Amino acid sequence: KTHILLDLTVSVSSGIDFWGMPTTKSKVLFINLELQESFMCKRILKISNAKEMRLYEGMLDIWNLRGHTTDISKLKSDMLPGIRRSKPGMIILDPIYKIMGERDENSVSHITSMMNELESIAVETGAAIVFGNHFSKGNQARKQSIDRISGSGAFARDPDAILTLTRHDEEDCFTVDTTLRNFP
Repeated sequence: KTHILLDLTVSVSSGIDFWGMPTTKSKVLFINLELQESFMCKRILKISNAKEMRLYEGMLDIWNLRGHTTDISKLKSDMLPGIRRSKPGMIILDPIYKIMGERDENSVSHITSMMNELESIAVETGAAIVFGNHFSKGNQARKQSIDRISGSGAFARDPDAILTLTRHDEEDCFTVDTTLRNFP
């Protein structure tokens, strides 16, 4: 999950293709709530080297907030001034459950209120919002891709685009299902 989000991050911040699809070069803010800073840096360098590309100065901001989990409402009020100054085109939050605060991930109203907070950040900043989430426990292969996401169905109903990755029988492979609101 995080490797893919970082691949997207370096691709967009450098304006290179992501999984064979063109990107628009844009500043990216990655809000890292999961990894220690040193491991985050190692992963970014590994991905950049594998893609044989360089990172452009000023195009990637990483906020390493592991250990500082909070409610999205508080995080939003704290981060909006910095986001307005830096003007990212994309904001990635990984993982989403770390900003739920006291919300219940299975409550439609709780997740809807969190998704509304994320949407308001997108509207206020003009940035695309991307987040990573986990599957519920157990074998997910028998479920529709949109039903695999852990927690409330609001996680799957709100986004404009969802990429669902499922482990494939072949080693080091996975399948990708797309759920798209606006695009073919």
